[in-house]
Amino acid sequence: MHNEFSNLYKSSSIGINKFHPFVKWAGGKTRLTSVIERHVPKNFSNYFEPFLGGGALFFHLKNTRYEMKDFTSYLSDNNPELINAYNIIKNKPQKLIALLREFEKNYYNNPREFYYELRNNKLSDKIFLAARFITLNKTCYNGLYRVNKNGLFNVPLGNYIKPKICDEENLLNINGILKNTKTIIRLGDFENILVKNTKSNDFIYLDPPYDPIDRTSNFTSYTNTGFNIEQQKRLSDLFHILDCKGCKLLLSNSDTETIRELYKDFSNNILKIESIRSINSKPEKRSGHVELLIKNYK
Repeated sequence: MHNEFSNLYKSSSIGINKFHPFVKWAGGKTRLTSVIERHVPKNFSNYFEPFLGGGALFFHLKNTRYEMKDFTSYLSDNNPELINAYNIIKNKPQKLIALLREFEKNYYNNPREFYYELRNNKLSDKIFLAARFITLNKTCYNGLYRVNKNGLFNVPLGNYIKPKICDEENLLNINGILKNTKTIIRLGDFENILVKNTKSNDFIYLDPPYDPIDRTSNFTSYTNTGFNIEQQKRLSDLFHILDCKGCKLLLSNSDTETIRELYKDFSNNILKIESIRSINSKPEKRSGHVELLIKNYK
């Protein structure tokens, strides 16, 4: 590893976060990482995060566990635009930053016109798609990523005054993490990724779209396939399989009867934590929510 990159880890040891999620994500764990980290095993082989989203726990571990910088991380998600953005940050950060600067300028000049023009743009260039993805995330309503049944992003414009669309320093630091550590980024279904790549003593953090407490919730539409009760059952079955394989598993989900039933075999390791929901139309309803952490180890 390069010396200058090792120094970045030394800086992190005194609590200076050099990198953080580059997108806001429904259910993102930025405000809970210090709580979740208390339940991350002290030792493990490889790290898996198959519902990547903003990658808050991954970035937190890389910021704080600098002594474990050499563990291999498998980062994956079934959202193609998200994974494309990670790959562009890893491989072509300067071209992405240049385009984000242009988008930021255009947005400041005419937010509404530029936002909807960009949202409706169908260009397929990967750098453009990454810049579009990040820009829409920074400027849409509540930072919510949601698509319709046709897979088209359909969130309206948010109410922001000069949001920071091009966070050059953070993007370059993320590029350093992704390029200079053993980090594998993949597009794919969580089951396929985990069955094919995990082994005993690997640590897996599972942060799926939550089982809705309110059955009218639409915050499971990160892709056009959604994440329904059958998907929750499929994840629970996989949790049991990976437990038998000797993997260390930590799962976040909502505190519902469905989830407690699916993971009743691990009832001695179900913890309640209070969360803050960053995406809610009413700020007073963003705090005071309880969710579960479920693990298969002490």
